[in-house]
Amino acid sequence: MATTTEQITSDPRAHHQRLVHDGYTVVANLLSGKEVEDLRETSIQAIAELQAAGLTSTDVGQEGTIRASTCDLLSVPSLRRVLLDARLLEVIEQLLGGRPCYFGDSSVRVGKNGSRAWHRDNVDRVRWRGGPDWQDPYPLLRCGLYLQDQASHSGGLALRPHSNRPDRRVPTLPRLVQARAGDLVAWDLRIVHSGEVVRPRGLPWLALNPRLQTVLPEALRVPDERERIVMFMTFGLSGPHLDHYIAYLKTRDYMRTSWTNSRFSADVWEQAANAGLDVLHPTPEYGTPADQTSG
Repeated sequence: MATTTEQITSDPRAHHQRLVHDGYTVVANLLSGKEVEDLRETSIQAIAELQAAGLTSTDVGQEGTIRASTCDLLSVPSLRRVLLDARLLEVIEQLLGGRPCYFGDSSVRVGKNGSRAWHRDNVDRVRWRGGPDWQDPYPLLRCGLYLQDQASHSGGLALRPHSNRPDRRVPTLPRLVQARAGDLVAWDLRIVHSGEVVRPRGLPWLALNPRLQTVLPEALRVPDERERIVMFMTFGLSGPHLDHYIAYLKTRDYMRTSWTNSRFSADVWEQAANAGLDVLHPTPEYGTPADQTSG
């Protein structure tokens, strides 16, 4: 269980320090309330259009269905602006300590399915076995842009603070992330976390084990505010850690499919560069027009 209250700050240095020490941070109010509502509508429309084009996956579970893009956000004209938003890229650069690299790892997800489990997102996931990931500094992070309240409703994220630290041996108590609509949550890929959090009714601060969350009756749950919509994005700094992660992604079917499906014209590469984002070319197909494959 966890009773810690989030300390959300606007100080960029504090966000960087918290990411390094705790393994995550919450950047409040990246989007305004109006921007959240507009982006919710755009996301729902985009998912419908992508589904009609065969560019979504459906993940059915005991609590519903997630519809997710099988192409990246840069290849979706109506959602591209999220990745190229100056506010987002300024935050990412501050957190990473340098100009961010992007490599086609992003998606929009609508809905939930009740799948919950502690896990890490990095390559070398078992810390005691070692591996390149456990050599600091580790400049790779995942971001979640939540388009509904997760501070006082279910559906958000739980983390085990400090579990990204190579020298941390004792498991830490989980913490519920207090993200409101329009907040950006950024976490070290190595941190232990679980999504679609269920908050117990009457004890909304209590971080139950994911398995207990799943068997908790609906009557004992704090409900979701509304349909869950999240955009996930991954960024890194150029170097061995990023090379290691991209090499791993090349072994994953879902990622190879997404890269193949993510098509856009040369002007998008130029837009990204002008915005301050270095976009890499992980496969010949990625980032080319639909009728063209680069050699």
